[in-house]
Amino acid sequence: MITTVKENTNNYDAKDTDYDGLWKNLIEELFQEFMEFFAPDLYPEIDFEKGTDFPNIELFQFVINSRKGRKYSDRLAKVTMKNGTEKYIFVHIEVQAVGKQDFAERMFKYFYRIYDKHKHPIYSIALLTDASHQNYEDTFRYSFYGTELTYLYNVYRFYGKDKEKLKKSDNPFALAVLAGIYVSENTGRTKEDHEKRFQFKQQLISLALEKYSHRDTYLSALLYFIDYILQVPAELQEKLYELLPIAQNEKEEGKIMGMEKLRDTPTFGRLFREIEEEATKKGLEKGMEQGMEKGMEEAERNFAKKLLDRNYSDEEISELTSLELKDVSELRKSLKN
Repeated sequence: MITTVKENTNNYDAKDTDYDGLWKNLIEELFQEFMEFFAPDLYPEIDFEKGTDFPNIELFQFVINSRKGRKYSDRLAKVTMKNGTEKYIFVHIEVQAVGKQDFAERMFKYFYRIYDKHKHPIYSIALLTDASHQNYEDTFRYSFYGTELTYLYNVYRFYGKDKEKLKKSDNPFALAVLAGIYVSENTGRTKEDHEKRFQFKQQLISLALEKYSHRDTYLSALLYFIDYILQVPAELQEKLYELLPIAQNEKEEGKIMGMEKLRDTPTFGRLFREIEEEATKKGLEKGMEQGMEKGMEEAERNFAKKLLDRNYSDEEISELTSLELKDVSELRKSLKN
């Protein structure tokens, strides 16, 4: 299920951002690119031509209970390997760092519940988006008088990532990670924070347009993600819109209008409306012009009919009206018939 996120820029509050919905949207839309970026070891073995299913992980009551008051979300995907077998990909997104033992234990609980239900191999990966949190846990261990268990899982942490290297990456998730890093580093509480957030949002939008202007699917998904995850107050939103390169280039209007997903976004939704209003205005003006021309032509024909009734010659009628001689001749024939 894809969650739609809407922002009211008049009541700006970065805390209202639906990180859960934004990450789920992006992962489902660009799942192949997600696996290529975050799971390069497994990626070559998946047959993406067979498609991807996203079972509802919230069928498990313990998942619903454990989510209350927490800052994390999850995605479960079923894929087919190139050898024909089915596998499950479990993606856990941790928005805020929590206790190490609690985190590792939850990762294990997810694993055994999913395995118990589906009985297929599971690839688990946790995305730790808190770029300020250095320590992390990638193993759950249990030991009690000879009964021992060790569960290891994959971890991608945003902490310490090379921002310049991410900017150079061809994978669209590199820009998503950059956005996540900045959200984590910036509280968005002061005027200075808002200005920094604005500058970074402008930079990411420009990078997305530069890198993926020829890849509409990437561009649409990224602009949607960036526009919502990096919210800015209304006055900075206005400034951002005015600086949009795509808003200054009429040749790009057709491209942006083809990205229906962006219709309700804070920045590009406005662009949609302005382009549509301009197109409507031009259409009305053209319609009035055509209507006037048609009316004048009709008046000329009616006048010519009266002259025909009074036995004026075709040449005389052509001189007295704007009708061509052949048009007068055709009109005379139609009246006789």
